[in-house]
Formats: sequence, structure tokens, C-alpha cells
Amino acid sequence: MKKRTIYYSDPLNDDFAGNSIVTQKLPANYKYIHTNPFWVVSEFFIYNIIVRPLVTIWIKLKFHQRFVGRRKLRRFRKTGYFVYANHTGTDIDAFTPTMLTFPKKDFLICNPDVTSIPGIRCLVQMLGAMPTFTDVSHARSFKEAVAKRIRQKKAIIIYPEAHIWPYYTDIRPFPDISMAYPYELDVPCFTLTNVYKKRALPFVKRPRVVSYVAGPFYADRTLPKQAAKRKLRDEIYNEMKSTVDRYPKYEYICYVYRPKDSGALKEKEADA
Repeated sequence: MKKRTIYYSDPLNDDFAGNSIVTQKLPANYKYIHTNPFWVVSEFFIYNIIVRPLVTIWIKLKFHQRFVGRRKLRRFRKTGYFVYANHTGTDIDAFTPTMLTFPKKDFLICNPDVTSIPGIRCLVQMLGAMPTFTDVSHARSFKEAVAKRIRQKKAIIIYPEAHIWPYYTDIRPFPDISMAYPYELDVPCFTLTNVYKKRALPFVKRPRVVSYVAGPFYADRTLPKQAAKRKLRDEIYNEMKSTVDRYPKYEYICYVYRPKDSGALKEKEADA
């Protein structure tokens, strides 16, 4: 078979999402939380009655996904929490949290690209997208929205790797900036690690997904904030890394390091 190969030079900043979205700044009056009754009713109906059942069927059919360790979340139904996950796909990363946190609604901290697609900004907001602020004027309202969702006992999903590497089988390095939320709000967090495995049927090339849940993890509030963030980051990273190393995985796309000075990044077909 032919295996797709992707060359990368910067594991922190390279992105292979493959979309052509032109990122737009959030408008000055952007609202992270809507209280209009019509919006609230529409959001509930669209998310719970239409989208949640459909995406569950879609992900099950496409990836034959199953969860391991999901029961760890049960005793936290009456509190808000954060989930840190590896960023390895568009649909799998957008929809897996919806299945994972049921019946709790999840909110996904995402790149402003998600709300830059013409005509669907309101829809993605109703589905839980929380774009990071593009201007310091939005910083306060963003942080207040995160805190309010936690008080509402919701789940907030974070992809600390930030950039999409489709079907990547390892864990990339990531900073500790997002670890400030569990520290400041004093709530638990979990890891969600998607591991890609070979299908039993030899003619089906797309891998299946097993999603491993671990935790809870807590920020050490006896430490100064920066030290606590670093410690939590290391715990989260090490758990995700040990998970992908512990279980057999299937390399559907081959990622190869190439220094920037060796030529432009490109994709090509390579013999498996």
C-alpha cells in the first residue's frame, strides 16, 4: 500500500489541518455567553436533539471508537472540570468530547479559525466553541466565560498541542499556559488520549480509535502559580505520553522530521 508521508520541522507550531480558512478577528462586541431565551432554547435543541446523536453515529461508523476509563468522570457530574486531549484530527477532536462527557455539555477552547467560517459562527458557538481571544479587550470576557462554565458544572476541553496533526501516534511537546485554569479555579482535570489502532479487516485502511481517559489531576496550590502550572503540565504530558507508548498503535500517516533549511515542507506519497 501507499502510505502518506508528512514532513515537519517545528513540532510546536507546524499545522496540518489542511483547511484554507482565513482567520478573522473576533468582533468588538463578541459574546462568549448568550442569555437571550431564544438563543438558549435553540442551543439546547440543536446540541442535544440534533447534533449529539448524529455525531455519535458518525464517529462510531468512521472510527469504531470506544472509550476506556470513562467511568472516572461519573463522580464528577456535579462539578465542572477540564479535559486535556491530543490534537489529531478535525472531526474526531470536535465530536469525541460530546460523546465523552454525556450528559454533561462540553465547551471547547479553540482557535478563532473555527468562528471565522462564514455563515456558521452562531452554530459553532451553540455547539460549544470558545475561541481564544484575538485582542486584549476580549481577555477578561473570555476568562469570565471559562469560570462561569465551570460554575455551571460543564466540561471544558483543551487541546494543548494547539495544532492539528491528523492521525499522529505520539504526543507533541506543549506549553503550560492552559494549566492556569485548573489552578485558578481549583477544579480537577483529566486526560483524553486517542490511540489509533489497525482494523481487524485488512481491506479497511483507516484506523479505529480507542480513547483512554485518566485522572483526576489537580494543580498543586501549595506551590506558586508558575511552579504549579509546570508540575501539572508535566503530569498531563507524561500521562498522555505513557498511554500512547503503552498500547499498540497503527501509523496511518508517517510523520518525518526535516529541518527547515533542508527545503520547503511538503507532502508526498511514499511506499509503506
